[in-house]
Amino acid sequence: MIKALITIYNPGENISENIIQIAKQTDFLYICDNSLNSHEDMFLGKDFSGKLCYVYFGKNLGLSGAFNRILKSKEYNFSDEDYIFFFDQDTFISDGHIENMINEYEALEKDGIDIGNIGPTFFNTSNNVIETPRLKKDITEDTWEVNGIITSSMLCKYKNLKEVGFWNERVFLDMADWELSWRLMAKKHKCLMTKKVVFRHSIGIGEKKVGPLHLRVGHTYREYYQMRECLYLLFKKYTPFIYRVRFLAMIFIRSPLHLIFLKDRKKRIKFIFKGLGDYFRKVTGPIDPEFLNKNK
Repeated sequence: MIKALITIYNPGENISENIIQIAKQTDFLYICDNSLNSHEDMFLGKDFSGKLCYVYFGKNLGLSGAFNRILKSKEYNFSDEDYIFFFDQDTFISDGHIENMINEYEALEKDGIDIGNIGPTFFNTSNNVIETPRLKKDITEDTWEVNGIITSSMLCKYKNLKEVGFWNERVFLDMADWELSWRLMAKKHKCLMTKKVVFRHSIGIGEKKVGPLHLRVGHTYREYYQMRECLYLLFKKYTPFIYRVRFLAMIFIRSPLHLIFLKDRKKRIKFIFKGLGDYFRKVTGPIDPEFLNKNK
């Protein structure tokens, strides 16, 4: 079967369009609501053809925790050969997206390629560029082996997710997709990206050009998760060397650049140091809501 999971958090009204588009291309769709208030009424009366399961947690479990709550539950009857897609609430896919992804998966598998996960290339609406990885290895004319792919439209088989223990709930939000990719790679499966399928996706909320540099602009609170989680992953054995270098650059180069060139620098520095401190205090889960509300 083809199943999809999508996390939502305080979604806008347009989310139902995205949900409908995903639901009509899959056998079943699980909506994982991390919001503090239920949004079930947004999906009532919509034409999902009985394919929808809305799950409200009553608290923010993060991306990894929300996905795992569904994937680990015997209630939902997953099978080893199920195709599992992951999405976030801003993802909108075109007709045939799911079918084309599965066709590429099956063609590669038929050629003897051991796939851990595979994702499409995406048109980044923040900078109007089709994003392709700098480091990649040709597998076919249209598909590369890479070191990590984003959550949105990631495709795995259930048995491979089960083999690595599903998502790592220690990684709450940012970099959870990379971390999952690396654990699949550690089991000798390949992480792939194909240009046979392209979709629209937004990384952050914009981009700022500073000389030759392009700084991705994100919400200020994301500085917290990025600092905390990159420190955690910096010391994991399965983290690729190039990403260890990247994390060091995030800490010592990117963060200072954000403070110099991006707006809301006072808020950003608070979130950066909060993330740093919470890493050493071994804090996991969502950021302290009182701290977040004071620094929004």
